[in-house]
Amino acid sequence: MLLSDGAEVKSKGFLYGYTSMVWTATMVHSVGGLIVALVVKHADNILKGFATSSAIVLSCIVSMLLFDFQLTLLFTLGSSLVIFSIFLYSKPDLILSVPIVNVFFKDKSVLF
Repeated sequence: MLLSDGAEVKSKGFLYGYTSMVWTATMVHSVGGLIVALVVKHADNILKGFATSSAIVLSCIVSMLLFDFQLTLLFTLGSSLVIFSIFLYSKPDLILSVPIVNVFFKDKSVLF
């Protein structure tokens, strides 16, 4: 930017040409970064991962409603796994209700 528009930036200022959309995007990303910092500080990193995954699923649903986004089979499978993992994280004793888990982990102390 300094090489290509240096004279114009010097005369009009660095923030010249910023539209309301640029300011909105900047504010959304700034607030998002602060929220991530609060989640990591007051919760744990696993919860941050779940929040990020949930945001991806939520944004997909909103994109389907607003922008005519077409779902793929792979995205549907991934979203289902994310929702299932969030459910199991919130109710850890229900993991023993999954039949395949009982085959591999007969001792409950291994899981908890």
